[in-house]
Amino acid sequence: MNNNYIKVKIEGKNVNNFIKWLIKQHINIININIIKHNLLELIIYYKDYKQLFKYSKTYKIRIIKKYGNIKIADNFKKNISIIISLLISIAVLYFLSNIIFSIDIIYNNKEIIDIVKKELEKNNIKKYQIKKDYNYLNRVKEKILNDNKDILEWLEIEEHGTKYIVRIVERKKDTKIDSNKYQSIVAKKNAVITNIRALSGEKNKTINDYVKKGEVIINGIMTTTSNENIFCKAEGQVYGEVWYKVDIEYPLYYKEEKITGKSKKVLVIRFLNKKFYLFKNQSYKHFKSNNKILIKHNLIPLEINKEKIYETNIKEKIYTKDEAIKEAINESKKQLLKKNSNINTIKEVNVLSEENIGSKIKLTLFISAIEDITEIQEISNDMIQTEKKE
Repeated sequence: MNNNYIKVKIEGKNVNNFIKWLIKQHINIININIIKHNLLELIIYYKDYKQLFKYSKTYKIRIIKKYGNIKIADNFKKNISIIISLLISIAVLYFLSNIIFSIDIIYNNKEIIDIVKKELEKNNIKKYQIKKDYNYLNRVKEKILNDNKDILEWLEIEEHGTKYIVRIVERKKDTKIDSNKYQSIVAKKNAVITNIRALSGEKNKTINDYVKKGEVIINGIMTTTSNENIFCKAEGQVYGEVWYKVDIEYPLYYKEEKITGKSKKVLVIRFLNKKFYLFKNQSYKHFKSNNKILIKHNLIPLEINKEKIYETNIKEKIYTKDEAIKEAINESKKQLLKKNSNINTIKEVNVLSEENIGSKIKLTLFISAIEDITEIQEISNDMIQTEKKE
């Protein structure tokens, strides 16, 4: 179906003659509007447009509107630069969203961080590189762990937007216990076991078992089939899901003032608790100041001071209830990870209760975390001697 048609304005001596000529030429007229004797508007098919000029040179013929595909093509030509710019912008945005701009290694030992950073770079995981797929990251993780068995226990590479977050667990080396002494691995806290790595000793528990604080997980006392006890130094590491109840208050209105680094010195006259600045060429919208008295009269309430003014930026934010809850949860996670280096990851956060207190919101949170619950319990010499006597 031909939907390419146009509206044409025709001006001349007598437009009725022009209409008669159109009919003789069998030109399809979709719509006609005689405005006055010398002015006419037609809607015709675009393919017939050139024929209009054959009748007379005395008529002025001008396209005033286009319809159908020719209108689309015309708009495309007019906006080609905008369309190309838009397509380039989308392509650039897509490209940038697939670039890694930062790599955060979360750990508190700089030496270990440097080792992991070098290992990542050797495997082409570094800033300003194209993102790697999940399988590649897994292969790199396993390779780094295998190449650094003596210092790394666990490693995870997570993609967050345009950055990687690398979490690591250092392999614990017990230097306090003599290699000739016997020990068991017990639970440091009440927890549900999520992972056990037993290097020596006898496992008393399995994954998903609930353990209480002090309960033996990897036993340094192994019993033979003849009911004889054999003592050893149990070694390994245990991770478990641990629970915390946290109370936190968070403001619905947040204000933070930071010094920008710009400063200046001015002279100030203080008279009757009013300040008059001398030679003040530039004013800061927000500032802090340090004051030093140069001249002070004991009888007249007059002082001349030298003041150093520091420009500040003030950041203010009013939170909705949902935003404040989200910020409070993030802050609780951050503080918990900061206080407890044994926590590997926060698994889940549930809000037990919430309460509005003036301009603050008070929350009680139930937080579950995956944590290293390994604790060494030395087997005493008295116990060993008692067992041998029996």
